[in-house]
Amino acid sequence: MKYNASYIFGAIFAVPIAMITGFISMQFFHFDMWIDMLVMIAGYFSAYLPIQTTTGNKYLKAMGITKQEYKYIRKEMKQAEPKIKHLLIQYKKVRSINDFRNVNEINKLARTIYKAVQKDPKKFFKVGSFFFSHLENTVNLLDQFLYLSRMPHKTQQDKQLLYNAQLTLEELKRTLQADLKALNSADYEQMKVEIDIAALNKSNSNNAMKENTDSSRINEANHHKYLSQKLEIPVKFNRSQHKEPIVERTHEYE
Repeated sequence: MKYNASYIFGAIFAVPIAMITGFISMQFFHFDMWIDMLVMIAGYFSAYLPIQTTTGNKYLKAMGITKQEYKYIRKEMKQAEPKIKHLLIQYKKVRSINDFRNVNEINKLARTIYKAVQKDPKKFFKVGSFFFSHLENTVNLLDQFLYLSRMPHKTQQDKQLLYNAQLTLEELKRTLQADLKALNSADYEQMKVEIDIAALNKSNSNNAMKENTDSSRINEANHHKYLSQKLEIPVKFNRSQHKEPIVERTHEYE
């Protein structure tokens, strides 16, 4: 979980501060050795605690849970961890392809849910029943079924009981699938919203392109119409007016 990184982050900064504090105490104050050690320890915790608390609260805020909820989830995760590991041991007990398929599917579902909650602790509250009962019931029944199915000299009643156990395992497997679906329900809803937004944006873009295309076609049609009307207008030529030359007459006086 990301919250655990706050402990490492606090120690990375606290160790050099503690060393510097101890060096200053030994070089300038000349205390006894045990006092210098106490000063170094005090310097470590005085730097570690505020840094770890600040970074831890930051991680908790980002995850959307409180510190008490985180501690509770962490305790449940620790209790579920050996059960998840125990599922891996069941591979050694399989004696048929059908048993291997059941073990593999159950193991895959359980580990997927566990890792998803480990990555995002807030999802724990969506699949609390998985950690409280579903996981333990599945692990116990699977362990008993694989053990008894290998026993020889089974009676008809034993075979019927194993058949009923196999049917119950199928139901538990469907229960784990329902837990996984509930775990990812918010992610599917978010993906659906993103798909709807993308489709809406695509529709708006297509409408805008269609409007631009129609507008360009209308403008082009108007341009051709204007040109055709202009060509139909007759051209008028101005006739040149010829004026007779003015001849100056000279009056001769006798």
